[in-house]
Amino acid sequence: MKKETKIQIIIITILIIILVPLVGATINSIDNKGFDKNFEDRKFDNPSEEKETSASDVESGETVTQKEINLSEYESNITIKDAGEYTLKGSFNNAVLIDSTADVTLILDNVTIQNDITATIANIGKGNLTIKLKDGTTNNLTDGGSSEYDACIYSVGSLTIEGNGTLNVYGKQSEGEGIATETNNITINGGTINIESNDDGINAGGDGGLITINNGDIYIKANGDGIDSNQDLVINGGNIYTIGSANGGNAAIDTDKGYQINGGKVIAIGSDMMEKPESSSKQKSLTFNMSSSIKSGSNISIKNESGEVVANFEAKEDFRTLIFSSENLSSGTYYLYQNEEKTNYSETI
Repeated sequence: MKKETKIQIIIITILIIILVPLVGATINSIDNKGFDKNFEDRKFDNPSEEKETSASDVESGETVTQKEINLSEYESNITIKDAGEYTLKGSFNNAVLIDSTADVTLILDNVTIQNDITATIANIGKGNLTIKLKDGTTNNLTDGGSSEYDACIYSVGSLTIEGNGTLNVYGKQSEGEGIATETNNITINGGTINIESNDDGINAGGDGGLITINNGDIYIKANGDGIDSNQDLVINGGNIYTIGSANGGNAAIDTDKGYQINGGKVIAIGSDMMEKPESSSKQKSLTFNMSSSIKSGSNISIKNESGEVVANFEAKEDFRTLIFSSENLSSGTYYLYQNEEKTNYSETI
């Protein structure tokens, strides 16, 4: 054996003699103290689902400048970059992108858009977007896939919907919303708006925004929350029927900072979560929280002490929570009926 080899063996042996007790003491110390308490209590968010279609995957397509746009003439995405008012008509299977620092208005004139991989209308610039529903028109929007633009109508800037036409929104993306902003306000001033979605129906996400409903006939059937704001919600008018998922953990109305009902007619049914309107609301509301579910298809009535019907509707989903608000409510006791049979549930306001 070479002299150098003998020296290496001696050095390794000495190191083992010195280090093994130290390692053992360290292991015993960890076992005795356990995990650091601060680390153990720290909350870790699950990573969000990786989207199949990232923002960079959504091609801008052709930039359009004309004010009258027949979508049937295009075979790929189109992008609007200049401020102004644009009328859309016809149909296609791509996305309308708005990429502007200024405000843009889209007038929907019997539009049909179906997109299998991302949003149908995506306002990806910093400007605000207004969608006007032309009187007497019916407009159908259906998205799909799994995209970073994770709503059928998606907006970075503030979003306003108005007009007297009909808008049918089918949010079919995986975990996608019907109408959503990234972190901004949503205002609805009118129209007949029907939303079905795989997640929230209307969502002001991110750091949130104010959702304001001033008018319109709005029907929402969501597999998540019906209306969800990461800030607050104000309902001043309109007729609203919103349904949260029958699965646990979803609500008909869900806000981070509370909500007010100041006018209109609101029917909101959900599963096991119920957020009541703020006491500062200018209109009275009834809130029923049932011990067991009322089945989908049931005819639901709410009657006052005189037996007068103040609300009547068909349950479109199983539910355990019900919020009802109307200008017709006054102080007194109200009773819940299922299929004309009086239940054990009542509410006094």
